[in-house]
Amino acid sequence: MIIKTLKARILCALKSSLPAAASPPPSPTKPGRAAAAVVVVAGDAFSDDASFFDAHETPTKNGAEPIDDWELVDEEGRVGVAAAAAEEEEEQLREFPARCPPGGEGAVVLYTTTLRGIRKTFEDCNGVRALLENLDVAFQERDVSMDRGLRDELWSVTGEKAVPPRLFVRGRDVGGAAQVLALHEDGRLLALLSPGSNKNRSAAAAAAKCDACGGLRFVVCGECDGSRKVFDGERGRGVRCRGCNENGLVMCALCL
Repeated sequence: MIIKTLKARILCALKSSLPAAASPPPSPTKPGRAAAAVVVVAGDAFSDDASFFDAHETPTKNGAEPIDDWELVDEEGRVGVAAAAAEEEEEQLREFPARCPPGGEGAVVLYTTTLRGIRKTFEDCNGVRALLENLDVAFQERDVSMDRGLRDELWSVTGEKAVPPRLFVRGRDVGGAAQVLALHEDGRLLALLSPGSNKNRSAAAAAAKCDACGGLRFVVCGECDGSRKVFDGERGRGVRCRGCNENGLVMCALCL
């Protein structure tokens, strides 16, 4: 009885706050009682209608609620604004030519040289390498002076005799030292690098701590000890070792 009374009072308050609905004219003989009767009848009629209250109940956490933008999660597990920012970064990355080095689909790859033959090239490579390290970006460094195959790989990807340094981000050719530094000055470089670097951070950290190569990713060939020659028993003489490159080096198995 108490609940019904409360419902009736609530409905009366709601009815008074709404615009007046069309109603029959009051009785000329008993205007006061007629108006009261109308209000009471209306209140009783609404108080017994449970569907009215059910339709106006506020949805709870267990019920169906509209999903806000920040609750949307994408395939990478990023939420709301982060997902939109990542999509914008990918859109900016599409401005660069689609040239993907082997194994660089989801990685940051930097071609460099540690050979001091040309001073400017050597300094540019050191500058871009130091920039990526200061930005705490995980990347794969491929030194063309350590393996001629890497130089041919770079030329094949770019379609020209490109000179290091050359940066590739998730299959896109970002460019050389001048382009990379310009992007950094504009504040765009880190945004382009971050998604790719997060995916490969653990692998790059393991390579940096490698005890076998010290992070160079090359070790001396175990078959020829770096001499590039092995003894052929059938021929009775030394022959060219086929397991190493022109410098007597092989890729570090732990880094691979």
